[in-house]
Amino acid sequence: MTTERRTMATARALLTALAAVLLFSGCGSAGPGPAGGVVATEVEVSGGQVHAPSQRVEARVGQRVRLTVRGDAADELHVHGYDKAARLTPGAPATVEFTADIPGVFEIELHESGLALPSLEVR
Repeated sequence: MTTERRTMATARALLTALAAVLLFSGCGSAGPGPAGGVVATEVEVSGGQVHAPSQRVEARVGQRVRLTVRGDAADELHVHGYDKAARLTPGAPATVEFTADIPGVFEIELHESGLALPSLEVR
């Protein structure tokens, strides 16, 4: 195999690996996707700190939104405006999924701790 072919094969492998990392980390799905697609993001809360791929989840009207939160303390996940909630149990994921049918910007928080999670913007 020539040096040029090895370089191209390495570049393809790196791009494939990067695409997989973005897809499975939620970074590739935090923004608007195709109409009717699912916008999914995952958030981790530990030691009172929120770890999220972005400060805002963006969706288009009509898209499904899936928000998964893992935490180290019991709490209640709440999406304002849509009035969606889920109990958060330490170590287990809590997920809310719904159709984004109300345009605007909506707060997402953990009720008991008062921690703010990334907001939801629906356009």
